[in-house]
Amino acid sequence: MINISIIYGVVAVISLLLAISYCVFIRKKEIWLVWLYFSVFIANLGYFALSISKTLEEALLANRIAYLGCVFLPLFMLVIIGKTCNTSLPKITTIACVIISCIVFLIAASPGYTDWYYKEVTFTVVEGGAKLQKVYGPLHNLYYVYLFAYFAAMIGLIIYAMSKKKITSYKQGGLLTVVVMLNILIWFVEQLVNWDFEFLSVSYIASELLLLLLYGMIQDYELAMGTRFDKSATMVSELEDNAADNSEDKMETEPEFNPYELGKLSDREKDVLKLLYAGKKRKEIAEELFISDNTVKKHISSMFSKLQVSSREELFSKLQIK
Repeated sequence: MINISIIYGVVAVISLLLAISYCVFIRKKEIWLVWLYFSVFIANLGYFALSISKTLEEALLANRIAYLGCVFLPLFMLVIIGKTCNTSLPKITTIACVIISCIVFLIAASPGYTDWYYKEVTFTVVEGGAKLQKVYGPLHNLYYVYLFAYFAAMIGLIIYAMSKKKITSYKQGGLLTVVVMLNILIWFVEQLVNWDFEFLSVSYIASELLLLLLYGMIQDYELAMGTRFDKSATMVSELEDNAADNSEDKMETEPEFNPYELGKLSDREKDVLKLLYAGKKRKEIAEELFISDNTVKKHISSMFSKLQVSSREELFSKLQIK
């Protein structure tokens, strides 16, 4: 039978190589994804250090290292999922999450100093790997509540983004859901089955690979959209200048849109479209919708891309505006 410490060592090396590879080979890095990769490595390093510990003190120190990675990992996952869903967390929410994570880590790292997290803890060796035998304290369930809250927030964020059409496709939403549910399932099974190996250490690596794949797909999509946006920048200006030509005539009647084509647009894009049809200029649209001038440009470019048009005339014709 393979020594458990060897398995943990291999998993830790793989997670470190993945973190280094991301930093070295990915040109456009996302800082939160970097933190996610290194938190996975730290968690697996802690598992490995615990498995080769010789004393209770060494095992408790290794346990704290593992919790350092595990506690902050859900926070980084939540932020990354938010970014892939085009729904970034407010700054105050992110700060609050960081503070809560720090508090939970201090509680989880307290064994050896207090009996809050573990009432009793002993040291044993199982199948060639060291292990802590614990009797949970009054605050141990707080960690379960903490994880459940993050998992619920991730699922809620995905559902919200899909309902608001902020996700580029249902496949993207499905892949995000798989990432979250994979960790929930493995965590839940580990609570029911007394295994000597922490299978979450492997699921963390699978999750970060799926998130990297998905984030790469999003970046490619945004790059394509950015190219499309650059090409259509002059078209947007032309749209502004020409939209006012017949604005007085157009404003006399309510525009009629083709429901099928209109359904391809987001609610905000529909708002921009109606104001363009009414002859509003970009700055006027920005002021009326309380958004930036650059955001208006992006909405117009997005409409061009979704409807596969390259001019004002094609846009209105495609939507069959009368």
